[in-house]
Amino acid sequence: MVEFDTDVIVIGAGPAGASLAGYLRKAGATACVLEREVFPRFHIGESLLTMSIPRIASLGLDLAKAPYAKHKPGAYFHHDDSGENLRIDFSHALSGSFPYAYQVERQYFDHDLAECARALGADVRYGVEVKGWSEDQRGVSVTGEFGSLRGRYMIDATGQHAIFGRRRRTMDALDRFGQCASFSTFGNVSSEFAQRHVGNGDITILLIDGGWVWLIPLPEGRVSVGVVEKSPKAGTTAEDVLLGTLAQSPFLAPFFAGAERIAPIRRITNYSYYNLEPNTARCGTVGDACAFLDPIFSSGVTVAIATAELLAGEIVAALRGDRELRLDEYKRTCQKGYVTFDRLIERFYRPDWVRNVFFASNREDRLVREFTSILAGDVWRDDNGIQQMLINARAPGRKLAGKSS
Repeated sequence: MVEFDTDVIVIGAGPAGASLAGYLRKAGATACVLEREVFPRFHIGESLLTMSIPRIASLGLDLAKAPYAKHKPGAYFHHDDSGENLRIDFSHALSGSFPYAYQVERQYFDHDLAECARALGADVRYGVEVKGWSEDQRGVSVTGEFGSLRGRYMIDATGQHAIFGRRRRTMDALDRFGQCASFSTFGNVSSEFAQRHVGNGDITILLIDGGWVWLIPLPEGRVSVGVVEKSPKAGTTAEDVLLGTLAQSPFLAPFFAGAERIAPIRRITNYSYYNLEPNTARCGTVGDACAFLDPIFSSGVTVAIATAELLAGEIVAALRGDRELRLDEYKRTCQKGYVTFDRLIERFYRPDWVRNVFFASNREDRLVREFTSILAGDVWRDDNGIQQMLINARAPGRKLAGKSS
């Protein structure tokens, strides 16, 4: 008899891993989550999409009561040079889309979601780093300073660490999107100009020459701000880029008048990729370990939680059949979400397309509804004309996650 410590070993307790463990427990499977960091810990990516909210609630987390969450009714897009703009109201999406989302402080959100998985019965362990694993016909053995664990399946939910893909050298970096993000958080953001744009909780996306800027309102008058560059200038620092952009932009200068920086200025680079072989017979990936795209539409957490729900169902079916994983449907579902956002992101780096198509969509109600549904993360439906156009458009020349060559 082969003994197992748990049905599924999940590496990583971020939103992908925590939600997967929660869904597994709700379906009756056992799960052990190994997280190398001690929560709460800093993490960027504060803006959720609406289609994640019902799923988060189903796992036991009510963001309406969370002190670190701010109601997010929509998104505002503004072109810094031309002044063109478009506001997306999530309640104006196609029928069936959830009408609002939240901005969250990720360190607390991630911790609470992981604790929801624990409350559902998952074995969640912080400060535990996985050093290696081995797969055989019956299961997977995972090792580290903690010793070893044996599970029937292992899922990599380590986010951009993507230990499964990086060890197997199946990661395909993308150079079509933003290559560098410089960011921080400001407090006392109380100018009349700022309140007019983010006072109700909207995320603001400011399109600038060579990239874009995010402005995410958080509780107590704080705003997360980041500058994303498609082609970073050699020799510049994160401080040069962020503070220089804030000072020179006709939109940002009045926005941050009187505000103060309350967090370090950080930078991340070369962060967009696909894992071209995201699973084996007993191992798989979920969330950013599977793929990560430019964060302009804040799609990462929503795609991770939505696909984790499907992956949990596939794992439970494999458990009941005492067999290997069969993830073709899971891969197709992931691919549909990634392709939709991939093609839309790629177009947002074309100034003419943004001006002539996106901003111009304001003239037709149906187009606004279709764009709104995509930006809400409602990307697994078949009645969205814009989404179908994006999916059927010419491929960008790279293989996509889970798609064979």
